[in-house]
Amino acid sequence: MSAWQAAGRVPAGGGDEPPRPGQPGSHPVTVSIDAGPAGPEIADDFAGLSFERSVLDEGHAGVPGYLFSPADTALVALFGNAGLRSLRIGGGTVDELAPAGVGSDGFAGIDSLFAFAAEVGVQVIYTLRLLSPAADPVSELEAVNARVAGYIWGRYREHVASFAIGNEPDWHAFHTHAGNLLDPAIFEEVPGVPGTAYGSYLARWHALADAVRTAAPGAPLSGPDTGAYTTLTYSPDADTGVSWTERFAADAPAGGPVADITQHHYAGAYPGAATAGQAIASMLSPEWVNGTEIGTQPPGITYTPYPWIYRRNLAPVAAAGLRYRFTEANDYLGGVPGASNALASALWALDYLHWWAVRGAAGVNFHNRQWLVTDTIVPGPAGSGPSYAITPKGYGIKAFALGSAGHVRPVRIDNPDGLNLTAYCTGTAAGDYVTIINKTHAEQAADAAVTILPPGPGLHSAHSMTLAGQEPGNAASASATLGGAAITGDTTWDGTWTVLAADPHSGITLTVRPATATIVRIRSQP
Repeated sequence: MSAWQAAGRVPAGGGDEPPRPGQPGSHPVTVSIDAGPAGPEIADDFAGLSFERSVLDEGHAGVPGYLFSPADTALVALFGNAGLRSLRIGGGTVDELAPAGVGSDGFAGIDSLFAFAAEVGVQVIYTLRLLSPAADPVSELEAVNARVAGYIWGRYREHVASFAIGNEPDWHAFHTHAGNLLDPAIFEEVPGVPGTAYGSYLARWHALADAVRTAAPGAPLSGPDTGAYTTLTYSPDADTGVSWTERFAADAPAGGPVADITQHHYAGAYPGAATAGQAIASMLSPEWVNGTEIGTQPPGITYTPYPWIYRRNLAPVAAAGLRYRFTEANDYLGGVPGASNALASALWALDYLHWWAVRGAAGVNFHNRQWLVTDTIVPGPAGSGPSYAITPKGYGIKAFALGSAGHVRPVRIDNPDGLNLTAYCTGTAAGDYVTIINKTHAEQAADAAVTILPPGPGLHSAHSMTLAGQEPGNAASASATLGGAAITGDTTWDGTWTVLAADPHSGITLTVRPATATIVRIRSQP
């Protein structure tokens, strides 16, 4: 018996087909594309991944040679097939390990990284070290960073998105450890109050940035890669609610231009003892998308909704006319098996990318620390096929790449039954892309009978492509397909578009099944 039969959703006469629009069991949703002014433009390198500095070491995490190498044709193909266009190197290990380029292998790891970037066609955000701890100082760190930046900029500038300096400097643990000062140059003026370290941090950042600018004239810089997004590190007066992100946006450009103001965001924070079912219910919940205050979900997991972090940390950056980017993002810190690596993560990632594109973000890099269940790229099965595989999260990224051309277009959603569903639109002069994400699943699984109303009478054609798991409504599916095809590193992805009926007057109708997402490509001219 199919899942549709078990749920009583098969029309009289049997069969495995889900209900069609207007039949019992489906819920009407109308998506109207607004003819008003276009919104932010979506950059080609909007969607990408973030990796630790440690990947530049030969043999790290059991990888033969270097993780990023143009000789690894499977990984090259996987990046291309998944639509990944940005690669950030940084993470916590950037301030724990010796800077790449000073070890016995010289610049071999960096050369391999940028040869890979050239082969794949990605832009690299390269993070340089910030910390020089008293217990184990890095001699002449300004000169070391300058040498590395100068080497990269002189050889690979066409693939450099920006240079960053340091990682998550706003956390209390960054400034102190077991009561001992980590870096004499960065300290809390009021012990135990992380926000009071901002002034010394900014002075140190400017000193290192000046050295980079001298060695790599014209190179774009980014920062501060803040990791906190609660009032824990707001300061000097916590009541003012000013984050380090906002303060850096106001202060850093005075010493020279900053390409992107960068922030980290793990929406579900530490998942604790959350089960896969609880984690999925949370990451697909409307609260993450619409909540205005930090809250908790079973089993008591704290989450930071997108509107909260936007209002408190990033709206001031946008208001100042500066770009912002998430150089680290994910559903949970460390992840939840069966959720962070399941179909739910694809639906979550697709929704997350579109939500931030609407609000003018420059991009999102999902963090990929070897080897966690939140990762997008993971080792392939031992002894079979390509050396690496992609998790369902990568399908969400690919779906975004397919449906994010041009500028954001405003949409109006009529959803009388309150279905757990989101919809987004982007467009160019040639036509529009509408992405509909039906996040209903399990016992709440329901079909969306969607009607899309284009902004004018010029509708010429419409095609759809669906992101789906093993069966409708199963957000815990361990695998996914996009356009009916898998994304691998051993063959070209061959997902297909399906023709939809398109009427210039009544619009476009389709059913979006539970726990699936559909991209609709609309053409206004032949």
